[in-house]
Amino acid sequence: MRTTALAAVVLAALAGFLLFGRNQEADAGRYLTAEELPGLLQFTYFEEEQWEEEIHEICQGRVSYRELELLLSKLGVEEYVDYQKRAGFFEVAREDFWPIYDQIVDLLDVEGRVHLESRIFIGPEAEEDTWMTQQGREAVRPELIGQVSQFDMRQAYVIDGVITAFRGSAEEEIRWENVFVHEAGAGTVDILFDHERLSLEIPQLLEDITDTICDVVWKDGGILAVYKKTDTIQGNILSYNETEIEIEGYGVLKHAGDLPVYKSYGTLEERELSGLTIGNLTAEFVVANQEVCGIVLRSPATVDQIRVLLLCGESPYYEDIYVTAQEEFQLEWQGQQQTLAPGTLVQASAYLTEPQAGYLKLSTPTEEGCLYLADDGGQITSLGYHGTMELRRYEQGLCVVNELSLEDYLTAVVPSEMPASYETEALRVQAVCARSYACIQLERNEYAGFAANVDDTTNYQVYNKQEREERTTLAVQDTVGEVVMYQGEPAETYYYSTSCGFSQSSDVWELPGERDYGYLSSISLLTGEQPDISTEEAFSAFIQDPAAAAYDSESRLYRWRAQLNVAEHLDAVNAAIAARRQVSPEQVQIFDGEGKPWETELSALGALSTISVEERSAGGVLRKVRLGYEKGSVLLSTEYTIRRALGEAVVSLTDRQEQPVEGFSLLPSAAFAIAPVEGGFVLYGGGYGHGIGMSQNGANGMAKEGLTYRDILQKFYQNITIENIYQRQEN
Repeated sequence: MRTTALAAVVLAALAGFLLFGRNQEADAGRYLTAEELPGLLQFTYFEEEQWEEEIHEICQGRVSYRELELLLSKLGVEEYVDYQKRAGFFEVAREDFWPIYDQIVDLLDVEGRVHLESRIFIGPEAEEDTWMTQQGREAVRPELIGQVSQFDMRQAYVIDGVITAFRGSAEEEIRWENVFVHEAGAGTVDILFDHERLSLEIPQLLEDITDTICDVVWKDGGILAVYKKTDTIQGNILSYNETEIEIEGYGVLKHAGDLPVYKSYGTLEERELSGLTIGNLTAEFVVANQEVCGIVLRSPATVDQIRVLLLCGESPYYEDIYVTAQEEFQLEWQGQQQTLAPGTLVQASAYLTEPQAGYLKLSTPTEEGCLYLADDGGQITSLGYHGTMELRRYEQGLCVVNELSLEDYLTAVVPSEMPASYETEALRVQAVCARSYACIQLERNEYAGFAANVDDTTNYQVYNKQEREERTTLAVQDTVGEVVMYQGEPAETYYYSTSCGFSQSSDVWELPGERDYGYLSSISLLTGEQPDISTEEAFSAFIQDPAAAAYDSESRLYRWRAQLNVAEHLDAVNAAIAARRQVSPEQVQIFDGEGKPWETELSALGALSTISVEERSAGGVLRKVRLGYEKGSVLLSTEYTIRRALGEAVVSLTDRQEQPVEGFSLLPSAAFAIAPVEGGFVLYGGGYGHGIGMSQNGANGMAKEGLTYRDILQKFYQNITIENIYQRQEN
């Protein structure tokens, strides 16, 4: 009897223990743990790593109320946080901790880093510590990845853009805004969002929806409703920035940032606002609450216009702008049009008194008509500009943008970039290169904030600095629409004046980005024997050989000689190096006397005693040069930085006929050999310009030999095709 009773007691105790174990396992997710706290508190006094050490001293595993009191004391908020206190050995349930945490955030989150927000986990599944939510693909702390499934709706704490903790389920309706619905009907909705295609179930739909921006409402883990946004406007994008977008005919409208852009023609895809073509793209803008909330592209851009920012020296800003014409011209201002008599002087500041107050538009009634910049007395100060002029005021000053057709633009670029006396085929080469280069710039929108595509200087292409010439205009017309294409896209057709006998490959510049520059390879322009220039001795002999004939060897700077006095011009050299270091720090490296990296001012290096070649391209251009100083050295990279720094020490420069060359603070090229002489160095060089792509004088020499413009383009740019951009747009 006693044995049986004892066994019963033991079995009951064992059952109770097992039941307690099961309850502990079931409750494992209920209680706050020490491991969670560093991530939750990273917005306070310590970073997460230091919090790990601090909390380890307080507790491990589940957090008790006694340990919570110690934590609040460490945070200095124990007197300000209100909560239901319990015996110290009790463990803190998560549902009881979150109101405490909210008070900590209110007291200590002075920078606003913590946000409690509702999230729909759209999925379909986690990817590299991220989940697709209605906010896009968001970072999620790794320990949370397995705690949610597709279509879960949670309240989440988001710290510095990372989902850090889940507070509980989101019971309310959640609105997923500005989603592009490709198709909706028959129980499913096909969505494009954050560059991903999603097919989701929907219980019912009042109408079929196709290629429209919508808001999708979720509740209880599924789609409750889809609301189509019907307020739209059609227009051309003129300018944009982080908070505003200017639409032709509608002026400047606000947007919330990260403006979604959806392409519905051809392959369905999402694009970036920065990739839209200013001035050439009519789009559909979805508007809500007087803000643009999305853009739909229903047809491709028609690239036939270009907008040129006319610089005032190196600045886009003028104190005032005066414009006139030699025939009747039109003025548009605030919706009103006025015809002005020939010679009327329009003063921008008389109309544009406030920044962002719209723009003043001037035009002539005929395509051949011209507008002119003038001084305050009406004296013309520029060549004539075709097309229209838009005058705008910004906080920093007034700006002027000239809009005209791409082909008309080229008729003012080609004579500014190549003498009209050059061979017809060379002028055609220049026209195709200029058109191709312009098409690339139309894609980049680097002047989007000024409602422009390019400026009128060598930053892009020199525009309207020489009178239009009949021969250059004919070259544009003979090649109308033709561009150089590489792998199906317009090629960035770099060009320069004169080679050293070889053109250079794209690695001379270490060009950034994803674009493939495989068409820019080093080629020989020599017409005779092809020398080996792979060693410094061989290159030095080649660059000093007056008999090294090339297609551009008749050019004045095919060969040149520069005398350097670095002792007298050391301050100027160091200043140029410092300026380049500020703009491109990776191109200037400073070392101490032992060859170790050194963060110091250049003046601390002392006198400059040596210049040595560290790396030269296959085409002869210097890629890296080391300047040896008294107490260290400087390694210069890329042809421009080398030309800029050493150009400051030039005391004399002579051409291939040993005639003086004036006005160069930048060395003609980086294709040179270095020879030390008493009092400095002599550089034996060849070529004028960066050396990448098409040599203009080389193209002229090839044209004299009977090559056509297509032959010349194929020689300078490898594996390319020549296509008509306007025919491509029609197709």
